[in-house]
Amino acid sequence: AGAGGTSSGAAAAAEDAPLLGQRVVLGGLSDRPELNGQRGVAQSFRLGRYAVAIDGSAECVRVRPDKLCQDTNEVIAVSDEVIAAAERGDEAAVLAWLDCGGGGEAAWGG
Repeated sequence: AGAGGTSSGAAAAAEDAPLLGQRVVLGGLSDRPELNGQRGVAQSFRLGRYAVAIDGSAECVRVRPDKLCQDTNEVIAVSDEVIAAAERGDEAAVLAWLDCGGGGEAAWGG
């Protein structure tokens, strides 16, 4: 414990493991690609990896921090027009949609 009675270990853990206790999304996993896109909670951090409890499963997996991002839990509706543009590789149309905040306000000019 530090001079004020607080643990400096807790502060260090918060710096080393900023996702601890947070909702996360797994991505970039090559050994377990079926887990990419899965959501869960980062329950602990040890030896450079988070233990993530996968939503809707009893499974808990150990994952490097670079394979996780914080789950903002925001659902963004994507119009059929934007999906079609992405499928045909129309990068400019998709970027225009993103530049407008990912909403329905992009000018398509089509």
